[in-house]
Amino acid sequence: MKNTIYLMLFTSLLWACNYQSHEHTHKDGDDHGHSHSHEGDHIHGGEILDAKVIEATEFAPEYIQHATNIEIIENVATAIENGGVLTHEGSFGPLLFGEELRAFFLDLKPGMFLAEHPHPTESIVYTKSGKWVLCSEGKRQVMEAGSIFHFGSDMPTGWEAPFAEGAYLIIFKKKKEGENYESFTKGTQNLVTMLDKERTNGVEFYFNELDAGHPAIIFAREVNPDFESVLQNIKY
Repeated sequence: MKNTIYLMLFTSLLWACNYQSHEHTHKDGDDHGHSHSHEGDHIHGGEILDAKVIEATEFAPEYIQHATNIEIIENVATAIENGGVLTHEGSFGPLLFGEELRAFFLDLKPGMFLAEHPHPTESIVYTKSGKWVLCSEGKRQVMEAGSIFHFGSDMPTGWEAPFAEGAYLIIFKKKKEGENYESFTKGTQNLVTMLDKERTNGVEFYFNELDAGHPAIIFAREVNPDFESVLQNIKY
C-alpha cells in the first residue's frame, strides 16, 4: 500500500515539474522575441487583399504601400526615369524614406568632377549602372555597376565621371529630422543655386575646368582611352 502511495506521489511530482518546465520554456521564448502568433493567418478568412499604389508626384516617385510602414519600389530604373533635380554635382532624386533611413539616387553626368570634401553623415553607396571614379585621401578607385562602398561621417570623398556612360548611384543615408519627399526635393533645388554661386566663384565641377596636369585628368587618361572624347563633349 505504501509503495502504491509513493508511486502516485512521485508520478504527480514528475508531472508538475514537466508542466512548469514547459511553461517556463514558452515564457523564455516570449522574452526573447521568439514567440509567434498565427492568429493573423486567419483574420481575413483566405481573402486576398490588394496593396495600395501611391502615385508619383512632383516630389516623389510612384511606390506601393504594401502594408503599414512597408513601402516598395518595384523597379528602381523606372523611378529614376522620372528624373531628378540637376545640379553641378549630378542629378538627385528621392526613392524611399523610412523611419531613420532614406534612399535616393545620384546620376553622375559624363565629365563631372567633384573635389574631395567631407560629408557630415556616413553613407553606403551602390553603383547601379555605369562607372565612375571614387577619390579619397588622393587615392582613386574605378567603381563599376554592382560595386558598393561605405564612407564614415566627416570623411572627405570626391566623385569623378570620366567615362562616356556616366553612372547611376543609389545612396543610403540617415534621414534628417522631419525630412520627407518635398523637403528633400526643395533642398536639392536650393543646392542648385548654391553650387551655381560656387562655380561663379571659381570652384571646378567639370573636367574641362581643371588644369591639364591635375591628378584627376592624369588618372582619367589612364583608365579611359576615350577620355579625350568625353572631355570635348561636356555639355554643362
